[in-house]
Amino acid sequence: MRTAINKKRIVLYAVCVFFFCLAGVFQGVDSSLPDFWHVLFALLAHTILISLVVAWGVSLIHRMVRKDLRAYFLTVAVLILFFLVVRMIRYGLTKDTDALSRYLWYAYYVPQMFIPPTILLAAFSIESKKGKPLAKAWYLLYLPAVILLLLIFTNDAHEWAFALNFENGFSYEHRTVYYIALAWEIAVTFTSLIVLILKRGISACRRKTWIPVTVFIVCVAVSTICFLTDAPAFKIPELLCFTCIVMIESCIAIGLIPSNDEYENYFYRSAYSAVITDENLSVIYDSEKSISTDKNLLGRAAKSPVMIDENTRLSAEKIHGGYAFRIEDLSKVNEINAALSETNERLSEENYIIKAENELKEQKAQIAEQNKLYAKTDEVTCEELKRLDALLSDMYHKTQLNSTEYIDKMRFACILAAYIKRRSNLVMLAEKQENIDVGELSLAIKESLGFLSLTGTECTFDCAVSGKIYGKNAGVFYDFFQACIANYEGLPSAVIVRLSRRGDNLVLRIECDNKAEEISEKIKSKFVEYNVTVQTDDEEVYYSLTLPEGGAA
Repeated sequence: MRTAINKKRIVLYAVCVFFFCLAGVFQGVDSSLPDFWHVLFALLAHTILISLVVAWGVSLIHRMVRKDLRAYFLTVAVLILFFLVVRMIRYGLTKDTDALSRYLWYAYYVPQMFIPPTILLAAFSIESKKGKPLAKAWYLLYLPAVILLLLIFTNDAHEWAFALNFENGFSYEHRTVYYIALAWEIAVTFTSLIVLILKRGISACRRKTWIPVTVFIVCVAVSTICFLTDAPAFKIPELLCFTCIVMIESCIAIGLIPSNDEYENYFYRSAYSAVITDENLSVIYDSEKSISTDKNLLGRAAKSPVMIDENTRLSAEKIHGGYAFRIEDLSKVNEINAALSETNERLSEENYIIKAENELKEQKAQIAEQNKLYAKTDEVTCEELKRLDALLSDMYHKTQLNSTEYIDKMRFACILAAYIKRRSNLVMLAEKQENIDVGELSLAIKESLGFLSLTGTECTFDCAVSGKIYGKNAGVFYDFFQACIANYEGLPSAVIVRLSRRGDNLVLRIECDNKAEEISEKIKSKFVEYNVTVQTDDEEVYYSLTLPEGGAA
């Protein structure tokens, strides 16, 4: 396929060279022919040259992928076309002695001055980042061209470019500005070629740089020979313009200027298995590794991907004018999916084990927390538990209890049981939060007083505090209350309990008629680390416990 493409390009170039030479033949002989044939041959020559430039410009539209390069090279084509049209108008509609003819001749140099810097800008933009335009400063390259054009168009005033002679017809001689303009055109064009070679980093292109260099040297040599011999076939302006075309084409051919000329071959040589079809699913392009597919299979794939076998899938994409089909090898994907599935299963098992371990750790933590709570509860209630156990055991082993004694013991057992229950509740509340509602302490005292009243004791409770209380202080207050009133051998006949606030402190005050010295001493020794006072008068005793409102001191 690559050989066929190269042959096609060579034939195309040969045809273009043939027509260019044919135009030169027409121009070389038309001056010696009769008027009719002179006009006909001149018209044919101009038509051929203009057609070649138009065809070249149209091909650039299709071959230039990048918009910026397409704009630069289309500008070159338009400038060359401008030159040929102006040249045709000058020779066909004016005489050499006319001022219009002379300024049309000066207009030849518009494309000659602007084409070289345009090609140089294109060379600089080839390796620029995609979508990033050249800096504005680069457009100063057009400044010398503008200055030279101004000098040429004002030549009638100073004749620095051409020395004009209107005697015996029209003739001229080249002068300094002309040679500067010619040198400018050749130098900038050659610089463009050097920039293309240096900027293009593809080694395969650099190995073929001798082709555009040789083409440039040959074209310059031919132009020089035609200039020195004053050959009638071609003039210097058109030779220089077509030199630009030939040089650009040689750079495109070897890849110095990116184009899509080789896309068909690239598609064929690609590592993918793919085909491109028209709307009727007829294969237009196929890759070297594409597999044979029938239209029925392609039609199904155009609607949705089709599995040819377990590891091969045919997919389609709608494109302009047809479809692009690709064969996808899913063997590696299937292997990866299988490995992932195995890994996921292993991870699931590991996750299950980790989850079970975490649940076990959580259960152990809960059990440890419960054991800790039970230990604290047992620590604060163990004394009353022992008293309750001893009381119930004594009741169980003594069979001679009368009904009154039995009732009294059971009532006292209820007082102990109420304390154990309520004290355990205060421990649990204090573990959950540092401060608890003072109502919990109030309920505990009320319940204990309720059972105490069953023994015939007159009970009164006054709570002048609301809000929150430090959890541990609530337990200490309740322990103090229990120690004051829960004495089986010395139950009071009347009890007044009051919880109040005194400054930043909370005070629990208990007033009763039990003045047993051993009870008072027991209370003082049990709460020696707290602020406890015991006061007595003739008939009553006053127990008082003071704690800081914010926590135990």
